[in-house]
Amino acid sequence: MKHFKKISFLALVLGWIGQIITHIIWSNLRYESASGGDTGVVIFWSSFFLLIYYGLFILIPRKQIVKLSEHIGILNFTLLSGIYALIGFTILIGWGFLMSSNFLGVFIDAFVCGLIFGLTFHLIWNNKKRNELKQIHLIPILTLPILFLLIYLFAFPKLLPSLAYNAVPQYVRHDILKNTIPKFKVGDELSELQKALPGEFEFDDCYGNRGAMLENFQYVIEVNCCKIVRIEYGPRQKTGYTMGGKRKPCS
Repeated sequence: MKHFKKISFLALVLGWIGQIITHIIWSNLRYESASGGDTGVVIFWSSFFLLIYYGLFILIPRKQIVKLSEHIGILNFTLLSGIYALIGFTILIGWGFLMSSNFLGVFIDAFVCGLIFGLTFHLIWNNKKRNELKQIHLIPILTLPILFLLIYLFAFPKLLPSLAYNAVPQYVRHDILKNTIPKFKVGDELSELQKALPGEFEFDDCYGNRGAMLENFQYVIEVNCCKIVRIEYGPRQKTGYTMGGKRKPCS
């Protein structure tokens, strides 16, 4: 049982990262953005409940988990681990989602987390060199989720904002929008705005307007003939900008 806590926690951290990526993909398929699937909420609460799951469903039955991983193949163990995670998730909180029949994609997240945990644990535990893990301090394992969040929530949006726009939680998405809109001016092509903020400004026949009042930012953009004909933005005020410019014929 030596190094079980270290190996199992590393496997769970990788499973948590995998389930966040899965949730981003699922949210984009269903809602066209990660913010539509409440990814930020999922990150916070999944972290909390995974710690409870770790204590109840991994540390307590650790002898059975080790015995099972040593006596069955990696594919079967991985699949059983995915099913086990689904059962544990349903017992802890999943019953609430089943009763409401809403947001059932979180069950996919739990299953993926279990699969990655099972695969990782089996690979490391049954590796003859697993004792080398005693040279690895627990701190790097504990900092792995922090490193992931720093890359996902800060570095990714800063370095690749257009790619990150539909893959990050709502508050990060709003920051990207707030930092991107001031880069445009009247006369700029609509297509460039759409590349910078994919999915945000989709107008029929290249004509329309869009505005919003965010927590500390407001804006309005009007488009005609595939060009920006009006753009206003600034700190949020008590009242938003007026909208509804007249359509003009394209020259």
